[in-house]
Amino acid sequence: MKIGKILELIKTDTSANIAKRADVHLSEESLRKALNKAGYEYRNSGKKGWYFVGEGDEKTVQEQLIYDFATAGKVSTNVNKEPINDTNQRSNVGIKSGKEQVKQANEQSAPTIERTNVIRKRSSFDMDVELMKELKIQAIIHDRTVYELVESAVRHYLAELKGT
Repeated sequence: MKIGKILELIKTDTSANIAKRADVHLSEESLRKALNKAGYEYRNSGKKGWYFVGEGDEKTVQEQLIYDFATAGKVSTNVNKEPINDTNQRSNVGIKSGKEQVKQANEQSAPTIERTNVIRKRSSFDMDVELMKELKIQAIIHDRTVYELVESAVRHYLAELKGT
């Protein structure tokens, strides 16, 4: 979600409630820290609210995603929860603790190649909820954005199709 949209929502609701929204996916603390990193500070005296005190153009910052400023901290995975597979049967296959996932990801992670001159087209599509949750967890573990993982997976799949 874009910072500007979050700032609009904060005018009418608490940051705790906004953080709980399905389209934000951050804890309240992570949301506040991300806003601080983006150059905003919360003022409790006078007119309460978030004010831009950072460098640069505020409108440019408001167009950025809040996730660009959110730090990858603990990966919260509940080991007691079991994933539901396609046949709606419970299975213990593939459950790892958050620490194990982070350790494994750090061992396997390769440097991210950034392309600065890519023209992007916004896309919208529906995805299985459990698949999206796993995608978000992996994005945090690998310190990448969800769109980077999706883009990489689609590139890899299209390369496979061309090879066959």
